Amino acid sequence: MEDGKNLQMSFLGNIAAAQTAKALGKYNSQNTYQQALYARKKAAINEKFYDQVTLPLLKRKQEKQRGELLVGILRSGAEARPGTTPYELMLENRYNQAFNLVMADYNKEMDKMDQLNQSLMLEAQATGQLYQGKLTARAQYFAAAGSLLSDANTMDMI
Repeated sequence: MEDGKNLQMSFLGNIAAAQTAKALGKYNSQNTYQQALYARKKAAINEKFYDQVTLPLLKRKQEKQRGELLVGILRSGAEARPGTTPYELMLENRYNQAFNLVMADYNKEMDKMDQLNQSLMLEAQATGQLYQGKLTARAQYFAAAGSLLSDANTMDMI
């Protein structure tokens, strides 16, 4: 009878392992999927913050710098007309500021794409975790069935 208990324990152990694998796979998958949702929300929040706070502040700062440059040139007594050094200095300043705006927009888009890609990778990982749990459970169910059949064969029940 002791062998019968061992047979049942092996079978029940495999069933318990299968249920645990499924539950763990599901939990890990849900946790990782939540991380993916967080990454997507973070991308949206960062984009909105850039559009509503960072970009307007950058533009105001640039406008202030242009004004200060013009005042400095006028105080020096130099004329700011086409072909003069002050004019070219102001033109170069505008060019640099436009470039900075383009770079800030580019960095915003790259950050957004990076976070969205991260969310997609996390979603794929979540799917893999769920699938891994199901495969492990399936293997344990087969092991349980194999154990039961093997033990039944050993006891000459088959």
